[in-house]
Amino acid sequence: MAQMPIGIKPKCSFICASYDRKKIATIPDLGRGEKDDNFHEVKKCLQQYNYLGESSPDSQNTLDESTASALETFQQRYNIPQSGVLGHETKEAMAKPRCAMPDLQPGALAFSISGAWRHRNLTYALGKLSQSIAPSVCEAAIERALTTWSNAGVGLTFNKVADTEDHDIFIEWRRADDPDLNMAGSTLAHADFPPGFSLILDGPPVPLHFDDEEHTWSDGAFEDEFDIETTCLHEIGHCLGLYHSKVPESIMFPTVSSNMTSRTLADDDVKGIRRLYKTRPNVPSRSEPN
Repeated sequence: MAQMPIGIKPKCSFICASYDRKKIATIPDLGRGEKDDNFHEVKKCLQQYNYLGESSPDSQNTLDESTASALETFQQRYNIPQSGVLGHETKEAMAKPRCAMPDLQPGALAFSISGAWRHRNLTYALGKLSQSIAPSVCEAAIERALTTWSNAGVGLTFNKVADTEDHDIFIEWRRADDPDLNMAGSTLAHADFPPGFSLILDGPPVPLHFDDEEHTWSDGAFEDEFDIETTCLHEIGHCLGLYHSKVPESIMFPTVSSNMTSRTLADDDVKGIRRLYKTRPNVPSRSEPN
C-alpha cells in the first residue's frame, strides 16, 4: 500500500471534466471493436477514476483494447464478471451517484490508505449547510458520522470550532461547479486527504464539500434523497486518510444509492483505520462490526 510522497500532487484525471452518467445508461451493450456515439462518456468515466489514460480522438467512441482492459479492472473492483465488454451491470455501476475520489491511484492497481494526521484530536468547522433540511438536523447527522469514526478504537476525537478559528476539516454544502473540484453530474460530494497527502488542496483545512445543487439531502432513507450521515461517514474516511474499498459492504465503497442508509463501519473499514493510525493500548472500540 504505497503512500504518496509528501509535497507531490499528481496531475491525474481526478480533475478532468465530468462524464454524463445518464448517457452511459442509454448506450447499448458493446463488445470489443464496436462503436456508439455516446461511448466517449464511458471513457471519460474510466479516465476520471484513473482506470484509463488519454485516448486518441479517432477512437473516442470505440471500445478498443485499452478500454476493454480498463473495463476489466473496473469490473473487478465492482464485483462484476471481468468480460472487458460494456454490459448492463457495468453501465449500472457507472451510472450510480458516487464520491469524487478516484478508485485507483496513478501507477497503482489497488490501495486502501494514504497517510494519517500527525495528531488525533482533530477540529472541524461548518460553513453553509444544506438547504434541503433544517440546520440542526444536518449538524446532528454530521456529529453522528464523526462519532462513529471516534469509536473505531484508535483515539480519534473531533471538536467543533468556529470557522474563524484554526481548524483541520471544513465541512460545507456548495454548488455543483465547486471551484475546488467540479461535482456536476454523478458526484455527490468530495473530500481530500490529510496534509502532505492532498489530491485537491494543500491543507489544513481539509475540504469536505457536498453538492447541494443537483442532489436532495435527508436524515434517513427517502426516495430520490441521499442520507447525510451515510455520505459524511464515507467522506470523513477520506479526510482521515482512507481510499476507496473494493468491499461492497464497506462505508468506503465508492457508490451509494438514494433511499438508503449505511451508518456503521464494516470490518474492512475498521481494519483500514487501525492500520493507518494503529490501535492505541487501553482505547476500546465502540463500533465493532457485527
